[in-house]
Amino acid sequence: MAVQQDPQFEKNMQVQPINDEDKEKEKPRGNCVTFFTYFAESTSFMGIPKIWASPRLVFKVMWAMFFLAATGVMIAQLVQLFTTFYSYPIKTSVKLGFTSLPFPTVTLCNMNPIMLSKAHMLDCSIQKLLKIPSSYQSDDCVNATDEVDLTTFTEYVCDEDGCYEEETSGLDDAFVRKQMIADYLGGEYEDIRQSVGHDLETMLIECSINGRKCSSSNFTTFLSRDLGNCYTLKNKGFKATKSGPESGLSMVINLESEDFIETFKTGYGLKVVIHDNGTRPFPGSEGFTVSAGSETSIAMKLVKIERLGGRYGSCNDSAEFERKFGVAYSERACREFCLRNFVIESCKCQPEQEASVNNSIKICTTDTEWKCEDQVYNKFIDESSKGLDVCKCGSPCSEKVYEPSVTSRLWPVLQHVRTLEQQTCLIDEFSPKCNYSAYDFENIELRTTSFLKLKVYFNSLNFESIKEEPFYDTERFLSDIGGTMGLWTGASILSLAEFLEILLEVLFWCFCPKSK
Repeated sequence: MAVQQDPQFEKNMQVQPINDEDKEKEKPRGNCVTFFTYFAESTSFMGIPKIWASPRLVFKVMWAMFFLAATGVMIAQLVQLFTTFYSYPIKTSVKLGFTSLPFPTVTLCNMNPIMLSKAHMLDCSIQKLLKIPSSYQSDDCVNATDEVDLTTFTEYVCDEDGCYEEETSGLDDAFVRKQMIADYLGGEYEDIRQSVGHDLETMLIECSINGRKCSSSNFTTFLSRDLGNCYTLKNKGFKATKSGPESGLSMVINLESEDFIETFKTGYGLKVVIHDNGTRPFPGSEGFTVSAGSETSIAMKLVKIERLGGRYGSCNDSAEFERKFGVAYSERACREFCLRNFVIESCKCQPEQEASVNNSIKICTTDTEWKCEDQVYNKFIDESSKGLDVCKCGSPCSEKVYEPSVTSRLWPVLQHVRTLEQQTCLIDEFSPKCNYSAYDFENIELRTTSFLKLKVYFNSLNFESIKEEPFYDTERFLSDIGGTMGLWTGASILSLAEFLEILLEVLFWCFCPKSK
């Protein structure tokens, strides 16, 4: 029996051709929702796939809260890491080394700046201030009866109430006299000031460096405001290969005590400053005193200090400073030159200090100029007390510090004094020591305290190196960033590329429709 087919059924069963437009309409379009679905399912940020794939709403909320909390903690720690890194912290490392060591520069000054036998070369006002005996004064000064009026001297002093002008009545007489002597000496010609001071050529009896003989020609001369002629050892390039007293500098000095002026005759001695090669000494305020009638040993220890500059801290390189002033940089020298420039700008003259290097500018020599100079100094002190660093003088980036250990003993014995006096006469036949014949009560103290022996050496060739280094370098910074991101969100640096992929996809969707 034949089954009759329904025509409508057959029509519906026929395969209808599908054109390209229908196919495009039925194909899921690649849009932002589709891409974000792909991102949520494949991202390496832990928590996002859980939020997307959790079957229940409560789990989605729970994972969203976990992810937001972890992300917040991660961001807080990253902010702290960036803050620490860009504060550029440093650490200090201390190391001990052993090698041959560069020998320092030694500067020495006789504590008596003016010789009695040469004081007549000075201006009469200075002779009166020095209270020179009439037999040693110049003829025009002997006939002059006018004394220098000390009451004209004023000094700016600072205390808790501020800075103010102090008259002579409130100052010590010895202090006033020495200050006025120094001020008046500043007005003398440089060659006269050198001539009236002690000459190392007659002072130096014996000298050796590492066992080799040296002489006054191995020293350079410069003028100190307070101590007159000072002498600096020229030893650039010399290195100590052994430690101990026999491997350093040894000198026997004739202090020429019989030529001391009463104004400065409170004691006999030598001012010694040990400093790095090329730096400028300031014997008026630095160093230590070596007593007469003694053998003084100065055992040194070298400490090398290296500081980080730039973004890690403030330190000054010596190159520019040395080109400008002709000496290696030191914080003290920087402040002295800075103050000198302030005085020149305000007073149109330069102070008579160890820092004076420009001979074309006149020295401050009048009462008005000295008062102006004092006002500049006290203004600087007042500003410094308020925390203002007007000179911007930081520590040097590289510095050598020689830490001294000083010991002494009585020297010489009486028998050796006569030998030293004979050596002195061979150097200077006009020395008063050539006239001594026998010891008596009046001259024995003067003769035994007219000499001293000085030894400068390294206690050992071990040195201490103190070096500043970055505490938080770039490698550690990046490592901490990766550790923080991995701990809280399971992400890495490559995970950030996923956000770049999202950004690029959005840009393609918005600006390149054909690539959708």
